[in-house]
Amino acid sequence: MRVKITLFLTALSFLLTGCITSPQGLEKNRFSITDYRDISSQDLNCRCKTVRLGGKIIRSEILPNKTKIEVLSLPISNYSAKPIVESQSQGRFIAYFNGFIDPENLKDRYITLGGTLSGKEEGKIEQANYSYPVIQVENYRLWTLSKHYYYPPDDYWDDWGFWGWRHRARYNEPEIRYYLN
Repeated sequence: MRVKITLFLTALSFLLTGCITSPQGLEKNRFSITDYRDISSQDLNCRCKTVRLGGKIIRSEILPNKTKIEVLSLPISNYSAKPIVESQSQGRFIAYFNGFIDPENLKDRYITLGGTLSGKEEGKIEQANYSYPVIQVENYRLWTLSKHYYYPPDDYWDDWGFWGWRHRARYNEPEIRYYLN
């Protein structure tokens, strides 16, 4: 009986692990650079490194035969490849897509992309000069930020006190948690 339970739990863990894999084409082992901070000036000049980066889309622009986006770089999860929303920004980069992508589909979205590092572009962030790494995108995945209300377990059990159950929404403030899906 114990062997059956062990086999069942092992199979279940493999099944659940499959649920948090990276999107196809964005697996971590396919890229030489997977963190914005690892990009060096030699990488920008060689134009030969493959990168997997992600973050929040700040701006998009339609150009002839391609789409340009500016991304606020965030660390991404090693397993799911989702940008980690609660993290501090690592910098900014520019990505070019072949063809047309409607800017309305990119507004207020998060992205994980994979492609080739193809140099740098000089620009400005307000009054400051900024050197953007440039990526030619091969694969990408757009994410939508969703909001969930969460009642901490301690607050939940406090509702079952001496006087009985109270309506939770009236007495306890929920925590708001954000997820990408």
